Amino acid sequence: MEAVQSGLLEGTVITSRIRLARNLQNFNFCITNPQLAKDVVKKVYRALVKTDTFNLYFASNLSDLVLEGMKERHLISNALIKNKQFGAALINEKKDVSVMVHEEDVIREQCFMKGLCLSEAYKRISAIDDAISKNLDLAFDHKLGYLTACPTNLGTGLRASVMLFLPALTEGGKINALAQELSQLGLTIRGIYGEGTKAEGFTYQVSNEVTLGVSEYQILRSVEEAVIRICKAEREEKDRLYSRKQLKTMDKARKAFGILTNSVLLGYEEFLSLVAQVKLGAMLGMINISDISQIDDLIVMVRPAVLCEQYQRKLSAIDRDLFRAEIVSNKLLKIKE
Repeated sequence: MEAVQSGLLEGTVITSRIRLARNLQNFNFCITNPQLAKDVVKKVYRALVKTDTFNLYFASNLSDLVLEGMKERHLISNALIKNKQFGAALINEKKDVSVMVHEEDVIREQCFMKGLCLSEAYKRISAIDDAISKNLDLAFDHKLGYLTACPTNLGTGLRASVMLFLPALTEGGKINALAQELSQLGLTIRGIYGEGTKAEGFTYQVSNEVTLGVSEYQILRSVEEAVIRICKAEREEKDRLYSRKQLKTMDKARKAFGILTNSVLLGYEEFLSLVAQVKLGAMLGMINISDISQIDDLIVMVRPAVLCEQYQRKLSAIDRDLFRAEIVSNKLLKIKE
């Protein structure tokens, strides 16, 4: 796998995520009693402090801007924001483990890792889950498995997802066919924020849809095998599509780099379109970038709410575009060899 990681998957695979959905035995999946809701948060916190250093955030104590920034980093979800009265999140210092309380389910545990690391991410979140299960009685049925608010999570309660950069399959018009193929395998392809969201800058999320009647190991293996097949298909389509128009592809990538490093104002949608071309050019060896993964980090860094967080105030649209242009230019010039 290491050899595959360093070649086939580099640049195409961005991050892996494991998410577990859990509820409490003998309680409604949506807890509306204020004291009980707070007690559950405290019990989860007491369980987690034994595994890592976690910061506890009550949604009701946070501004809409901060909550949006946390969502843009995938640390919390829209469902948690909608339940602002009771929702809480426990996030470790590295910000690669997040446990949401009072989301769609009472507990949602998730772990993020760069690259194709589903097994490693599952091992980490499994330890978190074990700690939580020792402190709380989780809703479990010996026939159905873990009981969840949405039937699609019933069973293991596990969602394994991988974020992928797929410019060739997108521009080659093959995403719809890929979606149909994945559906037959019990998998799905969506936008970066999951169901109902669009792809940004050729970036998609591939995950399992089936959680009932399969083991955690089978889910991890099916998603990982699908990701490797998709990466092979992306490479083949890349060779076919861009080898015929190398000069045009290089021209587009280098022009995008020039605009990004010389803009005074830079809107987020414009940035996503241009940086995708820069990343593609870097992957094809047309632009010398020392570490392509830093482009992925940059995309998160200049999202609207995350950008406001950096300046610790709500920014006007013009200020966001101004600061984004400066950050992007400095970062790209720094990582270009």
